[in-house]
Amino acid sequence: MTSDHSNSKPVIKAASACVWRGEDILLIQRASTLGNGLWSLPGGKLEPGETLLQAAHRELLEETGTCAVLAHEIGTFHVDLPKLVYAITCFAGDWTTGEAAPASDAGAVSWVHHLAIGQYSLAPNIVAAVEIARKLRCV
Repeated sequence: MTSDHSNSKPVIKAASACVWRGEDILLIQRASTLGNGLWSLPGGKLEPGETLLQAAHRELLEETGTCAVLAHEIGTFHVDLPKLVYAITCFAGDWTTGEAAPASDAGAVSWVHHLAIGQYSLAPNIVAAVEIARKLRCV
């Protein structure tokens, strides 16, 4: 997580959801060009007029068919690509409804025990986001 990102590249705002069901985290496998094959938290770009929290809820539903109470903003993570930077604000909370199934640009979904996520080929910052979210749950 970085708090100061000075760069001349365009910055794309996005949001993600670190959703817990017991000790498991909901991961999606990206099926789009960006991050194809990598596992990440559900999320995506902010749409016009949308708050970051609204974007996190929308992307979670669009990509997995699930809903959650996203009670904690855990931080903004930067993914620096050659032509642009994604500033992804991550929210964390507990699953409430829906059977997880891949949709939108998710090729697969999986509930994964938080200690086992390192066995997956992960997008940048996922381990850090999950660890911050886990600590918030313990407070």
